[in-house]
Amino acid sequence: MRAVVDPQAVGGEFARRGLAPQVLTRAVEDSGTVTSPLVPCNTCGAYMSGVLGVQTASYLPFCFFNLLSPILDVVYGYLGFKVPTIEPPAVTEAAPADDGDAARHLERPAPAESA
Repeated sequence: MRAVVDPQAVGGEFARRGLAPQVLTRAVEDSGTVTSPLVPCNTCGAYMSGVLGVQTASYLPFCFFNLLSPILDVVYGYLGFKVPTIEPPAVTEAAPADDGDAARHLERPAPAESA
């Protein structure tokens, strides 16, 4: 699923826009996990196809939830229906420019005392 939507890659953008983490979880679930049985080359689609003995396209017309879930997720998001929000992080001023000697600014641990 992470190949479709990597939650760690887009999580910062969700937070920046003031969307609660539950929105990201729901988006990943609705867009990937639910639709995976419809993809014949992934494990879920291959397993279902093998167990049923038919191609994935054969049971596609009967997958109402699998097809409607991503569509409803987009519609709900667009309308703002059941979309929890959080306070977006405050924008801070830019950090001062680095003088090129970053190693000088690192704190070094104190040497260990020998017993």
